[in-house]
Amino acid sequence: MSEIAYQNKDVTLKFLTEALKHKSLGVYGLPHIRIRDAQPTNLPAIEANELRLDNLFILEDNSLALIDYESTFTMEDVVKYVKYVNYVARILKRFCRENAEIPALHLIIIFSADIQSIKMEVYDFGCMKLCIKPAFLTGMDTEHIYNRLKAKISSGEILNDEELLEIIVLPLTVKGKKPKQELVKNTVELAKRIADENQMIQALAGIITFADKVIDKEYADYVKGVIMMTKVAQLIFDEGLEKGIEQGIEKGIDQGIERGRAVEAIRCIRIKMNKGYESAVIADLLEQRVDYVEKVCRLIRANPKDTDAEIDQKCRG
Repeated sequence: MSEIAYQNKDVTLKFLTEALKHKSLGVYGLPHIRIRDAQPTNLPAIEANELRLDNLFILEDNSLALIDYESTFTMEDVVKYVKYVNYVARILKRFCRENAEIPALHLIIIFSADIQSIKMEVYDFGCMKLCIKPAFLTGMDTEHIYNRLKAKISSGEILNDEELLEIIVLPLTVKGKKPKQELVKNTVELAKRIADENQMIQALAGIITFADKVIDKEYADYVKGVIMMTKVAQLIFDEGLEKGIEQGIEKGIDQGIERGRAVEAIRCIRIKMNKGYESAVIADLLEQRVDYVEKVCRLIRANPKDTDAEIDQKCRG
C-alpha cells in the first residue's frame, strides 16, 4: 500500500482533537482533566531534526497537557522517559520565542492494562522534577464495553462522550501486544459501522493515535485510508493541502534567507582564516560556534577551489 501523505496525519489529528474537545478524561480515571482544544504541535528545535507531538492539548483552565500512552514502566524505562523533558523544553522554548506567557504543563501517561501501578509519580533529578499524572486502564471490563458499544452501534445510535472515549482506548485495555493488535482490528471494524460519519472518523483517528505503538504501519495506513475516503475528511485534507502550499512558499523564502546568511558567514570565516586567525578567535569575532568554524576551516583547506555556497552545502551534508 502506498504511503499516506503527511497532510493526512494532520486530518487524523484534527479529528482526534474534535473527539476529545470539551470532554473530561474521567473514563480514564482523570475526571478533573477537561480538554478545550489542541495546540499546534510542530516544535522547531536547534537540531536539524524536528520533533512533532500529536497529543498536546489545551485544558479548560488554559494549562497544557501532553498526553501519551505506555505499556511498560520500569526503572530502566526512566531513561527513555527523559525524552519527555526534551518535549517540555521545546514546548517552553516556543512560548519564549513568541514572548508568550508560559502555561502550566501536565504530563499525562495512559498506561495500558499491562501496567497496574507505578512506583513513583514524581522523579526528582535534583535540579528539576518530572511529575507524571498516570491513568490506568486495568479496571475497564473489555468484553463488557465492547459488547455494549457493539449493540449500540448496531442499532444505529450515536455514541455519547464517555462511549467515544471508551472505544478510542479499548485496544489498550488488554494485556500483551498480540491481543492488542487483534482488538485494534476488531475495534476499527466496529468503529467503521458508526452511523454518524464525523463520529466514526473521530473514533478511528483516536484508535490509531493511541494504539500506534502496537499496530504495524501497513494497518495504520489502511485505517488512515478509510478516514480519507470519507467526504468530510477529504474536504479538510484539500483545505490543509492548500494552506500547506502557501506555507511551503513562505518556508522556502525563510530557508533562502537562512542559506544566504550561512554563505555570508562562511565568506567571513574564509577571510579571517586567510589572515591567519585561529578558529577560536574567528568564532569569537563572528559570534559563531567554535566547532562550526573549525569544520568550515577544515572544508576550505580540503577544498580550496570550492565556493562559499559549496562549502555550506558540504557543511549541511
